[in-house]
Formats: sequence, structure tokens, C-alpha cells
Amino acid sequence: MASIVRASKYRHVYGTGSKREECYENLRVSINAWDTNYVAANPKYLAVNWNAGGGGAFCVVAHEHVGKLRGDYPLFSAHAGAVLDTAFSPFDDGVIASGAEDHQAMVWRVPEGLNEREEDVTEPVAVLGGHGRKVGHVAWNPVAEGVLAVASSDHTVRIWDVGQKTVRVTLQGFKDSIMSIAWSNDGALLAATCRDKRLRVFDARSGQVVQEGAGHLGVKGSRVVWVGADRLATTGFSRTSDRELYLWDAGNLDKPLSKTTVDMSAGMLMPFYDAGSQMLYVAGKGDGNIRYYEFADDKLYLLSEYSSPEPQRGLAPMPKRGVDVPKCEVMRFYKVASDTLVEPVSFR
Repeated sequence: MASIVRASKYRHVYGTGSKREECYENLRVSINAWDTNYVAANPKYLAVNWNAGGGGAFCVVAHEHVGKLRGDYPLFSAHAGAVLDTAFSPFDDGVIASGAEDHQAMVWRVPEGLNEREEDVTEPVAVLGGHGRKVGHVAWNPVAEGVLAVASSDHTVRIWDVGQKTVRVTLQGFKDSIMSIAWSNDGALLAATCRDKRLRVFDARSGQVVQEGAGHLGVKGSRVVWVGADRLATTGFSRTSDRELYLWDAGNLDKPLSKTTVDMSAGMLMPFYDAGSQMLYVAGKGDGNIRYYEFADDKLYLLSEYSSPEPQRGLAPMPKRGVDVPKCEVMRFYKVASDTLVEPVSFR
């Protein structure tokens, strides 16, 4: 008799939360309502948007310093408004970019001996100003070092040459706030979702829109991530507030290749793609679920679901070079479990 279970070497991947002593405590995670992950990670550090009294700040913690953070831990504080997004450089683990409500993006160098340092870090390597409104998203080009995409609420995305501190290209055509941006694997294209319910793909060199189509019809937030070389996955809401997952051909955005209704819930879905295992992780804000799918044959197959009683406010994926291969770990997330706690969640 033919098997009714689809064969997959990732069918038995399971997620495991961490013990309390393996978590990061005594944090002051930002309570800003902007849709962000609140946290970023690379193989050396964890960055958390900080709930600063005045101005804007974020903290960077080395992975080995688990447990309670000391009360006077040094912050990266030069922004005049709340920090909304951070991103580590894929080329240098000691370089991080930040965007904030003060209309600026900044690039920082993480100093050595940060855990023993007493004073805050207040001198960024580069200040990238000139944006008309708050900077909501920052994303490094995956193949060109020193190229940073900065999305602002002035309805533009600027591609910066960080070394020269100059804008190389400005992406325009948005009719409302930009909700997410994502670079293609080869760094040539940039996809973006917008509150005007349109999905766009830009040529990052010319700044021209190469594809545009109607995205999710709901008024709530939407996100986009590249799946492989020429496919996109978006999450969003239907008109009746169902949470949806769409798969697209990046070369033709007339209609999605597939539509999946996930469930009915108020929290936005956060998608993360792992090219090594061809798995797409979809986590809901405000709930404790992380669903994971396998991308194969131009389809998304649901594998399983990690459930936790602790809801997540945000997640950061560990880059593939930072996972624990001897323990068969294929992905690790850093989960903002509360306003004071970040918990590692391991998938094996």
C-alpha cells in the first residue's frame, strides 16, 4: 500500500525551549508599538532594542553571558528617538546597524570587553541621516560588504554605501508606510511589502520596480522573505482577518503560486527562511507557536509546529554558521518571551 506520509528528512525536526539559567534576564526590551523583531543575533552577540528613558538605545550581549544582566550594563546610545530595528553585518560580527525614530540610521562597532565596560557606547562609526521620517527597517546586502538598505516612513528605501556614507540609490513608488524589506540571495533585488497592500520587487542598482502585484488584502501588517533564488513568501491578513501565507514567483507577481490560511489570530506572522534545509519558519506575534514548512516542488509542506505557553513578542534567527552542528541543530531562534527575558529556542 502506498504511504500516505510524505517522505522528508526534516519531518522529525522538533523545537526545544531553554532552561531559565540558559536565558538572558534583567533586560529592558523596548515597548514601542512599531512592528519589529526587537532582537537580532549573530554567532557572537545578541542585540536587544532597549526601553530607554530618554532618546534611543539598544544593548549588545555576548552569547556566553547568559543569566541576569547587571543593572548598569553599557548601552549603545546616540539616537535621539526610540530604536526600531537593528541588524548585524553578515561580513563582520562586530558591526551592527540601527534605525530609529530620530530619522537616522547608524552603524556601530562593538568594542571588545563590553561586559566589563562601565560607560555607554556613544560614538557610531557612521551616521546615515537625511531621511524624512522615522527609520523602521535596516537590512545589509548579503553579498556586497558595506551596502545597507534603510527603509523610512517617508515612503522611500535608500541604499547606502556605508564606507563612503553616501546614498547610491533611492527606491520610490510606495504609497504608504513600508512594512518589511528583504534582499535576494544574490543581492541584486530587494522585495518590500507596504501598507498600501502592494508587493514590490526592485532592481537595487537602478532603483526601478521590476515586479509589482497585489499582496494580502487585510489592513494589518505584512512581511516578505526570499525562498530560494526566485521565490518569495509573504505573511499577512485577509479581509476577514485570517492569517495568511502566500508563495510567489518573484518574476511574476500577478497572482501567488499558492495561498495558505494559517488560522485566525490578531498577531502578525513573522517568516524566516533557512536555505540550508529549505525550511520556512512562521512564528506568530502574541502566541507561542512556531510552524515550520519544507519548500519543495514549488510548494510549502507543513512539517510540524513548536508550541510554548509563553507568547513571543519577537524572534531573531541565528545565522547558519552559528548553530550547534554536533547536536544536529538546524536552527536556533532568540525569543523575546517578556519585557525582561530572551529565551533561546533550538530546533534539532
